[in-house]
Amino acid sequence: AERGISLNSARSVLDHIQGEDLLVSCYYIDCGMNAFAISPAQLYSNTPSDFDFKLESLAQEFSTLSEFAEHLAANVDIVFPVIHGKFGEDGGIQELLEKANVPFVGTPSNECLRAFDKHNASLELDAQGFLTVPNFLVEKDKLATSELEEWFRSINLNKENGKVIVKPTRAGSSIGVVVAYGANEAAEKAEGIFSEGIDNKVIIEVFLEGGCEFTAIVLDVGTANNSEPIVLLPTEVELQSSISSDIQEDTIFNYRRKYLPTQQVAYHTPPRFPAEVIDCIRKGVSLLFRHFGLRDFARIDGWFLPSPATSLPSSENGVKFGNTEYGAVLFTDINLISGMEQTSFLFQQASKKNAISKTSIDNPEWYMQAEGFCDIWWRYFRAASISYEWHKCLA
Repeated sequence: AERGISLNSARSVLDHIQGEDLLVSCYYIDCGMNAFAISPAQLYSNTPSDFDFKLESLAQEFSTLSEFAEHLAANVDIVFPVIHGKFGEDGGIQELLEKANVPFVGTPSNECLRAFDKHNASLELDAQGFLTVPNFLVEKDKLATSELEEWFRSINLNKENGKVIVKPTRAGSSIGVVVAYGANEAAEKAEGIFSEGIDNKVIIEVFLEGGCEFTAIVLDVGTANNSEPIVLLPTEVELQSSISSDIQEDTIFNYRRKYLPTQQVAYHTPPRFPAEVIDCIRKGVSLLFRHFGLRDFARIDGWFLPSPATSLPSSENGVKFGNTEYGAVLFTDINLISGMEQTSFLFQQASKKNAISKTSIDNPEWYMQAEGFCDIWWRYFRAASISYEWHKCLA
């Protein structure tokens, strides 16, 4: 499923960075880790299956990824990776480019690896003094239901029907994310993720009942040696009831709601939170961006738990970052390559002219002076902000 999202993002990037002064070459890596040089026109195939069908007759295949990297080193000035999920956000493509000394947009490989794993990132957040969602790690072929039940008891969650979220530790686009009730069902859902081959590690989190989900785009306008993150106005994700009989459909922001046409989700940019909470979100995102060593851009997701709904079990939470007068702010997911299609959060937040406090996005001087914020990314970002407003006018 993430291949389809990657294809949509790649089309969007191509649409917005093409110009007379820039020659764009397109490349594709399939599920078998085979690399191809393709024409820009090929990006507009309807689905990944349509795309794959045309590869043998229309694309130039490289014999190995090493040969592909050598080709890039000899023929391009900079690479803009647009691969969501595995190989794109876990440091795979970044390591390949680094070994060939090919410049690229985005976060380096080691930092991607640290941030992409949801469980490891949660441990780092906790160590850095952030509020975190109580969670339990399950590894393939090592699932002990008795240990899971003990975790339920340790956080005062009913082992028979306590509500949790079960998700892969290393996947994006909400793929594999499900709701479970009780330890036994959580274990079954984890086994389902393993059997589908999505990941061999699963994280089980407490369901944040009464919480409001948010997401924030962050841009780096610093230098190569000094990150300077600018956090755009976050977006609140409001789920609206559906007529579905599936309880899970009414409780999570799943893949269908993220990427398919629906009236079951409303987006609010800025979020309908108190100003202090929005400031806390932006400050926290900026701190996380710096701590994890991210570069150029990212998207960080989390939850706001209003005071009456706040029920975090840890007694230590009172002194951690994220506590406000109005409730708790928790960060849960770091996305190294945010979706870039024209309905994405990046487009929505980029269109808000007051999203950047330093200056208007219509004035490029501040990032033209910032060597870390490369021109190709700025070209895309500015075009995205204009394009989203134009599409809203047509709607």
